[in-house]
Amino acid sequence: MQSLNVGDLIFQLISFLVLIAIITGVGLLVKRAVTTDRRLKRIEEKVDEINDAKRRERP
Repeated sequence: MQSLNVGDLIFQLISFLVLIAIITGVGLLVKRAVTTDRRLKRIEEKVDEINDAKRRERP
């Protein structure tokens, strides 16, 4: 059985790092989507409150 070459080790390390980067990237995209959704909901609630206040002011 042959020992691993330095090139094989470097290739495996780079492959592992690419896999970790993909997983991290997907996680960050999901986190950003959730954060954006929460932010949009808060903005929508504030706009609804402002609209309700304007409707109450009008006779």
